[in-house]
Amino acid sequence: MAKADLSREAIVDRALAVADAEGLDAVTVRRLAQELGVTPMALYWHVKNKDEVLDAMGDRLFETVDYASPDGATWDEQLRAVVRGLVEAFRAHPVCVDLAYRRVFECEEGLQLAEHTLGLLRGAGFADRQAADIATRSLQTALMLVTSEPGAEPGSTPEAAHAKLAEKRAGIAALPIDRFPNIHALAGFMLYCDDVEAYYDFNVDLFVNGARTALAA
Repeated sequence: MAKADLSREAIVDRALAVADAEGLDAVTVRRLAQELGVTPMALYWHVKNKDEVLDAMGDRLFETVDYASPDGATWDEQLRAVVRGLVEAFRAHPVCVDLAYRRVFECEEGLQLAEHTLGLLRGAGFADRQAADIATRSLQTALMLVTSEPGAEPGSTPEAAHAKLAEKRAGIAALPIDRFPNIHALAGFMLYCDDVEAYYDFNVDLFVNGARTALAA
């Protein structure tokens, strides 16, 4: 890649690809320069250091969040769109979700999302404390659902993920079934997801239903 063709966007694209394949520790200025076929100094025209690369990666996740709702959508439908939008953005780069969490008030898209979410909750009738808590939990819930997806091991190679899951299965299989019958019965559901979309739909609805119940209390 020629220096003239190098851009901040291209650097972030490659950084996300490296993180997806090998984890965040693999993302270094030297590694990105190698991947892009330039010298490390060429990257410094676009990013100051690795920390700025990581921040830009977190910002990118917010740039891809789609939380649009149809005209006339109720507050809870809008809240569901927010959480589902975050989930979809995070699922694309699950190993990078912590980078987004720390950038919510540091990038324009994160600020817009926070303002939208707080506004719809206050407009629904939640007290300010409740609105702040639910908005925060919206982000945390999306993060948790993605990083805890049954069978997923973000940041691991397929081989490493297979080995980790095999180790977990072996550990559960070694438990005495007379003491832990329910763990044995449901181990497969906890370690494997046969319907990923249903997993996200159910858990996002669980969160939104909790908010709806809190407002009615």
